[in-house]
Amino acid sequence: MLLCALFITSSASALQQPETTPPKIAIVIDDLGHHRSQQRFATLPGALTLAILPHAPYATTLAEHATENGKEIIIHMPMEAVASSSDDLGVLRATTSHTDLVAQLEQAFVQLPQAVGLNNHMGSHLTTLAEPMHWVMTELAKRQLYFLDSRTSAATQAEQIARQVGVATARRHIFLDNTPQYESIQERWQALLQHAAQHGSAIAIAHPHRATYEFLAEQLPQLADNGVQLVFVSELVQPPTTE
Repeated sequence: MLLCALFITSSASALQQPETTPPKIAIVIDDLGHHRSQQRFATLPGALTLAILPHAPYATTLAEHATENGKEIIIHMPMEAVASSSDDLGVLRATTSHTDLVAQLEQAFVQLPQAVGLNNHMGSHLTTLAEPMHWVMTELAKRQLYFLDSRTSAATQAEQIARQVGVATARRHIFLDNTPQYESIQERWQALLQHAAQHGSAIAIAHPHRATYEFLAEQLPQLADNGVQLVFVSELVQPPTTE
């Protein structure tokens, strides 16, 4: 009888399927802070990461509102692009001196003290330059902030330099709404879920379009039922290496 009981117990254990970790996705909403209406993104359900432009008129109030709603805040730092002559306040440029770059970053840190990381706004030129990116990463390392490479250029050196300096880092895999229409967002959403299923996780960047808000308001409550876990970017960054 004892042998029979052991056999049944062993057989039942063998039939049990191992628990699998659900794929994780992180969604970043970029370009926030210019309009009061963008505060609605802070009320969407789940662990969203909000990237706020430090010099935008509603940056401070949005960061406070988002923190109250349990969102993660990162600095959306303007950086020089290849095909843009933007004169926005606080843009880090190839010609920005080390002293001025550090001062501009310091101002951003003061404006958004809730931030746990930083990603680049534009930056298709600056992120390809080793020296200024090294300066940026050195300042992030001092404050133990992570860097998310938006990858606005395939030639970016930002992620590599972040690792060299000892900054936790991650990269954007999908842009959700370059075409801010439901059908296009739906297509990119499926690409996001597929990447997460294949690799275990994926990071998407979206923007404060009305179509994006409506799509996320519809889809986010369904993620758990579909076996997908929504997490902050900070949960997906690669920790700094120790040598």
